[in-house]
Amino acid sequence: MSHVNRNLSTISSAVWSMQVAFASSDYHHVDQHFGATPRLVVYGVKQHEVKLLKVVDFNVEYGHGEDKLASRIDALDACVTLYCVAIGETVFRQLLQVGVRAIRVPEATSIALLLQQIQQCWADSEHATRRRQRDPDRFQQFIVETEWREEDDAS
Repeated sequence: MSHVNRNLSTISSAVWSMQVAFASSDYHHVDQHFGATPRLVVYGVKQHEVKLLKVVDFNVEYGHGEDKLASRIDALDACVTLYCVAIGETVFRQLLQVGVRAIRVPEATSIALLLQQIQQCWADSEHATRRRQRDPDRFQQFIVETEWREEDDAS
């Protein structure tokens, strides 16, 4: 039995190296446990651009069926991160094994805010990388500034 009710892809996801998923019932807030979410909303994120890539709606089923979780895990294909309100420890480890990091956030966390935070971290990382690349002698300068000097013990 298929646990996916609808899978809508808006554009090709191949050009998006960073894809993140959100467990959401309303498309705007993270408000669901991963195993019980009726929907996963997947965005592509670049430093200066965010696009909705995919929405996957699931049949709502109660309990801990392995098929139910497998269809949710399959929907995270190409995602690097999943934001959810809660997730079981076993499923958390399964996601790590397939390269997806699950992050728990408070209920009703804004998806737009999380996307902005991801972009800000990206920008901060780019800025730090550029700053380190500016001075090719930065390590030599550090060694000179922190050179170990022993004082003579004049007793």
